[in-house]
Amino acid sequence: MTRNILAELRIKMGSLTSQQDGAECCIYRVPNSFRKVRPEAYTPQLISIGPLHRGDERLKDMEQQKLRYLKEFAERAEKGMNEIEYLVMSIQEKEERIRASYSENFSEITSSDFIEMILLDALFIIEFLKGSNDLEHYSESRAGTFHNGHSKSIKPSMIFDIREDLMLLENQLPFYIIQEIYDEAFRRDPTTIPFLELATVYFGKYTFSQGVKNTDPDVEGSRHFTDLLRNFMLKGSIERSYSFNPVKLKYNAVMLREAGVKFQVTEDKCLVNITFEEGVLKIPRLEVDYCFERLVRNIMALEQCCYPFEAYVCSYIKFMDHLIDSAEDVDLLAENGIILNLLGDDAAVSNMINKLCETITDTYTFYDDICRKMNAHYENRWNHRKATLKLVYFPNVWRGTATVAAAILLILTLIQTITSVKSVS
Repeated sequence: MTRNILAELRIKMGSLTSQQDGAECCIYRVPNSFRKVRPEAYTPQLISIGPLHRGDERLKDMEQQKLRYLKEFAERAEKGMNEIEYLVMSIQEKEERIRASYSENFSEITSSDFIEMILLDALFIIEFLKGSNDLEHYSESRAGTFHNGHSKSIKPSMIFDIREDLMLLENQLPFYIIQEIYDEAFRRDPTTIPFLELATVYFGKYTFSQGVKNTDPDVEGSRHFTDLLRNFMLKGSIERSYSFNPVKLKYNAVMLREAGVKFQVTEDKCLVNITFEEGVLKIPRLEVDYCFERLVRNIMALEQCCYPFEAYVCSYIKFMDHLIDSAEDVDLLAENGIILNLLGDDAAVSNMINKLCETITDTYTFYDDICRKMNAHYENRWNHRKATLKLVYFPNVWRGTATVAAAILLILTLIQTITSVKSVS
């Protein structure tokens, strides 16, 4: 019996794949605790990239588009199908490493099918990004081959959905294999820009990524597009230490205002660079649009899977969750320029921020020092008295003038009364 148990354990241990905890692993299936809150935020709507959503019937129409891009590439390539053959051989040499990038082993996908998938997906990404950014497509569009920089089969309404799908954690290829295919495919073209620069320009359309350069070390080390966007978001972040005994921010924005806290927007592009000094909470502008939730959810999922001790974005969202409890908090932050609400509904922003953190625990935080100071500021009664005086009697120049005038009148009346009493006596 003992031997049987040991034999079964050896078989089970032998079935474990090295990529599940290997250094190469960087592309994960989103944990169920995240997915169940909003499954559509992690699921591609138009195109499947990589093995995690391969075979999804909803996405099969785009498989034809991948073949069209392959055909267009082969027709433009100097050596045609010989060039494709070389790319196939290059992918084949790296197949084991590519498979190790995924948290699941996908043993049911044969080697030939896996290599074909990587080739088609990588060429699609390259052609799509070049169609969005490369000026050479503009001249070709005049000849009727391309429309608005893209193949005519890519309708304008599809371009946004494809961009959204390309940022999903479950919809990724390792960055290095796309870059190697790109470098090989366009090595003879002296006008071709580096692939990292192409991707930086394309995804640089997000507000938080503006001004980021592809030569920045953090950006150069990106492992896929979701990781690239996270690196954009964290570029220039203040170095902070984390605490495993976190101090939770106990008071929302409206309550903090009642204790005299001032809110100030900063010009800093790095969202996570929050500071609190001398009663002033400084936060970079947060632009909330219809893309924001999907993007942030995928970056948070990446951090939980790949960067559990460097979860800066998760910590930032958790801080904002504590700061925002209602539409009134959103309105206050918007009034001070900290939130740019493109949804148009303060309650919608409040609900979104609160739901983003439903599956994120308070295990640790990078804002421990800030939360401690803010809690202490609120709990100081003198701060409440000063704030009440200012909010009630000096909210603006007119009310302040009226208050001072009333006080002077009261003093003059008191003096007159005292003088009258003295003269009578």
